[in-house]
Amino acid sequence: MKWTGVLTFAMVAFLVGIFLAYSFSRPGPMPWVDEPSFEAGMCNRAPQAEQPIVERSERAFSNLHPHVRERSETFVRLAYSCLGLEVRLTSGYRSEDEQNALYAQGRSEPGQIVTNAKAGQSYHNYGLAVDFVIIHDNRADYDLSSDHNRSGVPDWQELGELGKALGFEWGGDWRNFPDYPHLQMDFGLSIRQLAAGKRPGEQATMPLADVLKPLVD
Repeated sequence: MKWTGVLTFAMVAFLVGIFLAYSFSRPGPMPWVDEPSFEAGMCNRAPQAEQPIVERSERAFSNLHPHVRERSETFVRLAYSCLGLEVRLTSGYRSEDEQNALYAQGRSEPGQIVTNAKAGQSYHNYGLAVDFVIIHDNRADYDLSSDHNRSGVPDWQELGELGKALGFEWGGDWRNFPDYPHLQMDFGLSIRQLAAGKRPGEQATMPLADVLKPLVD
């Protein structure tokens, strides 16, 4: 019995050591910040020039929560006017069938794994999330090192900062499964609460960074 106790303790200590080593060795999120790296005075708003860019994302706006839709459009507009980047939304609300089909990719279906969420487990399923991509020379660009506006800061970092300043949670900050093209607003609700039927009110809003207030109507 005495040796059994010693072996059990040793095994537990070994497993704890493995867990801690894994935790500290995992790559953390890239050092994004919550405030955009630009001042409001640097942005030359041109609504007429922004509008065609927004219209290219029109399908993704369907069935989003009103505030998510509004801030998503603002995200596309400010990315263009303030950062000189064309952004296109590739996904917004996602049905359960669409979510399950996406989950099957890289598992039971061809392709790479792009999500760990089954139907009902994603904020997309409740109209509270969008995915986006940078468009450069009429092509989608997912290269995290791209600096098309030559700001000295990776474009994806600048867009992550912008999204967070607009009140979104950015998937690029997630430690276990970084999802750089993903923005979501949970309004304080967990997936479990949403799956149980709870929803944010139509008038629900999220905070806006001070630096953006002069730029947002």
